[in-house]
Amino acid sequence: MVPFSVGSVEAQLPTGFEYVILLIIIGILLLFGPQKLPELARGLGRALGEFRRGKMEVERQISEELTTMDVRDTRARVEKAAGALGVPATGRSEMQLKLDIARAVDRASDDQVIGAAQAMGVYSSGSDIQRLKEQIIKALNV
Repeated sequence: MVPFSVGSVEAQLPTGFEYVILLIIIGILLLFGPQKLPELARGLGRALGEFRRGKMEVERQISEELTTMDVRDTRARVEKAAGALGVPATGRSEMQLKLDIARAVDRASDDQVIGAAQAMGVYSSGSDIQRLKEQIIKALNV
């Protein structure tokens, strides 16, 4: 806004963007009339509410799908690690499988530990076997 003063009172004249907003408001008033304005505002409010609800539903579905994918991915990694350590995976819950892996990792050969670490995604070349065992157990979140 551009300031100007009349006597001791200073007022602000609208600038270009503010003129556009004023013209839109005047256009809406002329187009719909003051009686229809509350009805129009209610409809706009309902539409925005419906949009928000739809957006929240889509976000919920995406979050649910990502959680499902994480669970499947975790189960697959645990089963691969169990296979590398020679632990049978069929008919066991994920928690039972994790406990069996934690027990088996201590008595496993170096090659089995490396295979399990790769399956769990914690393998780094140059790590000693004891460190890999610790990382496997930490990754199990038992």
